[in-house]
Amino acid sequence: MTKAGDDEYSVDEVARAWLVKLRGEDAEALRDEFDAWLRASAEHREAYRRAEARMAALAILKTSQRHGTTHAEARRGRMRGWFTWGAAATALALLIIAIGAAGAPFPGQPGGTATAFAAEPLETQRGEIRTFRLVDGSRATLDTDSRLDVAFSHGERSVRLVRGRVRLSVAPGDVPLRIEAGRGGATANDAEIDLSLAASGRVVASLRRGAAEVRADANLDQTMPLKAGSALAYGPGSRLEPVAAPAAVIQPDWTEGWAEYRSIKLGALVAEANRYAAVPIVIDDTDIAAREVSGRFHISQTEAFAERIAILFGLAAERRTDAIHLRRR
Repeated sequence: MTKAGDDEYSVDEVARAWLVKLRGEDAEALRDEFDAWLRASAEHREAYRRAEARMAALAILKTSQRHGTTHAEARRGRMRGWFTWGAAATALALLIIAIGAAGAPFPGQPGGTATAFAAEPLETQRGEIRTFRLVDGSRATLDTDSRLDVAFSHGERSVRLVRGRVRLSVAPGDVPLRIEAGRGGATANDAEIDLSLAASGRVVASLRRGAAEVRADANLDQTMPLKAGSALAYGPGSRLEPVAAPAAVIQPDWTEGWAEYRSIKLGALVAEANRYAAVPIVIDDTDIAAREVSGRFHISQTEAFAERIAILFGLAAERRTDAIHLRRR
C-alpha cells in the first residue's frame, strides 16, 4: 500500500484495506510492507486492532468442533481472490459496507446500540450442543434447541436467552455482562453461570464460579446475590426462590450431553433424553414409566441411551419409523 494511499484515506480506512489484503492471495508478498506500516506508529496499530475487532464482531465465532467451518473461515474463502491492488478503492468501499458505513458499528459490535441485538442470533437445532466465542472473549454454550441474542456497545455487554439453556463463561470486563431471560435476568463478570428458560417462563440461574446477581423482573430494582454452587429460580410471578438442589435442576455436565440422578422416574428421564432425539423414545407401559432409576446417562445419544435403559429394566427396544419403543419382553 503506497504513501499516496495513506494520504488519500483515513488511518481507519487504510487499516480496513490491509485487513482485506492480508486475507487474499498476495498476503505473503505484502507481509513486509504491512509490518512496516504497522510499526510506523501506534495509531496504525490501534486502527488495525479496531478493524480486526469489528470484523470479528460480524461473525461471532463458533468454536465447537461439531460445527465444521467457522463463519470467519467461510467468509474469508468467499472473499479470497475478489480484490486486486488496482481496485483498492473498491475493496475499501465494500469493506466499509460490510463493517458499517463510515465505520458505524452494527448491532452486536463494539459501538452498537445496547438495545439492538445482533441480526443473526446464536442458535442450536434439536440434538445439538454448541459453543460460541463472543467478541469480548466470553464463551456461550447452548443446549439443544436453544437461542441466545447478543448485543455489545461501548460501556455495555448484553445477551438475551430466548429459549433453552446456556452456559456463559463470562470474560472479565470493565462492565458486567447483562443476561436477560424471561422477565428478569442476571449480571455477572469473570464468572461461569448456567441459565435455563422453560416454556412456562420459569428461569433457573445456577452459578458455577465467580459472583453474580439475579433480578426476577427487569422493571424492579430488587436483586439477590448468587453464590457459587447455588441457584435461584423465578417465573412469571416475578418472585426469586432459592433452588434446594441446583445440580439436579441444571446438570453440571449437560454441556457434554450427560445427566446424573440419584432418583428420577423413568418417564421423566426419557422426556429429558427426548429433547435431543430426532426419533423420540416412547415407553409403551405406564407402569414402566413410573419406575425409579438412578445413575449417569448420556442422554444426548438417543439410541445408546435407549439400549442402556432396556438392559437395566429387562425391556425390549423396538425401532419403528415413528419412535424407539420401550416395551416388556
